[in-house]
Amino acid sequence: MIHDIRVGALIAYSSIKRGNKKTLAFIVFVLSLIFVNLVFLPSMIGGMTGLFTGMMQDYPYGDIVIEPTGDNTYINNADNVLKKVRAVNGVRAVTKRLIAGASIEHKQKVVGVTVTGLLPTEEHEISKYPYIISEGDFLGELSRDEIIIGAMIAGTGFGSEIYDNLGEVRAGSLVDVTYSNGVKKTYKVKGIMTGTLELVDLNALVHYKEIEDVYGLEGSKATSIVARIDKQGTEDEMKDKIRDVGVKEPVFTWADKSESLIKQAMQSLGAIDYMSKFVSLIIGAALILIIIYINILNRKKEIGILKAVGITPRSIVLSYAFLSMFYVSFGILAGLVLYFSLMFYFQANPVVFYETMEIIPAIDNLLLIQNTLTMLILSVIAGILPAWSVSKESILEAIWGR
Repeated sequence: MIHDIRVGALIAYSSIKRGNKKTLAFIVFVLSLIFVNLVFLPSMIGGMTGLFTGMMQDYPYGDIVIEPTGDNTYINNADNVLKKVRAVNGVRAVTKRLIAGASIEHKQKVVGVTVTGLLPTEEHEISKYPYIISEGDFLGELSRDEIIIGAMIAGTGFGSEIYDNLGEVRAGSLVDVTYSNGVKKTYKVKGIMTGTLELVDLNALVHYKEIEDVYGLEGSKATSIVARIDKQGTEDEMKDKIRDVGVKEPVFTWADKSESLIKQAMQSLGAIDYMSKFVSLIIGAALILIIIYINILNRKKEIGILKAVGITPRSIVLSYAFLSMFYVSFGILAGLVLYFSLMFYFQANPVVFYETMEIIPAIDNLLLIQNTLTMLILSVIAGILPAWSVSKESILEAIWGR
């Protein structure tokens, strides 16, 4: 067997050495494009997934979110839950929030919104809300009768032409907010937030005490408790630790909560990616099969002579396996150079989505390894099939080309 491998390698080397270098370069170039197609789209999808899941963490859910039990509207004694969560090793920051339905009115224009009551000083470590104020200022600890409005509601951000808005509301404007319990209050717009996501820009923020007073809540209540942790990737472990310290309310990771929101979109993108990879692999295998088949047809007489001088069919088959592996290996190397060049470019110049959302492709080393092995395996199969068929012919049939 070792002798057959050596002979097969020598035959493949001779074939490459005597082959047309321009043809070789073209084959390698086409294979490199096929490899890039296999890995580039998944990288873009990975970047898009990271963008949307990152927003889930940065705004509504943090790393860990605790919600009311069963049909309860609120987490009772939220301060006690906060104390327990803060005591968990690995929790970096934690806060409580109150969420209420409301409508905002300005100059006879009315828009329905979700109003989130939060503790402004604690949000700096929890979310990006304090850092997306495009006009005006974020809420302060003493902010009362003040509100932050999303850019799409204010009519100043991207998407305002799609959704109902208040018509160019600015920082300093006065708006009337009617809560779901009928209470109506007038607020001064402290700032406009632009998060480039409907989940953010179609909502409003007020101080936690505002919601508490409007609904007459007592005894420290919250609709959610949001926590950030020290080490990403340990969310499930931290969820168990939080339960272990006596938190009875349901505990979720950001992935648990965001899965349902982005699952359908990611499934659709995944189906496109799957079809793209399938077609690319078929094209790659067909290309190798055709190349090897044409090579064999042109060298059929030579194969017959090789068999006549004692070269075994196994060596001949192995030579074409080596030949196809050579083509694909160089195609993969060229593809990797092209792929990382594209990654470098798009990381320096991200794809802009929704005018301000930047998608940076995610490099997945495991994906690269999987596709490299897949292409190599297919190349071996595509090289062996036609060679095996010809190697079974008699010496005279091969020499005479029959």
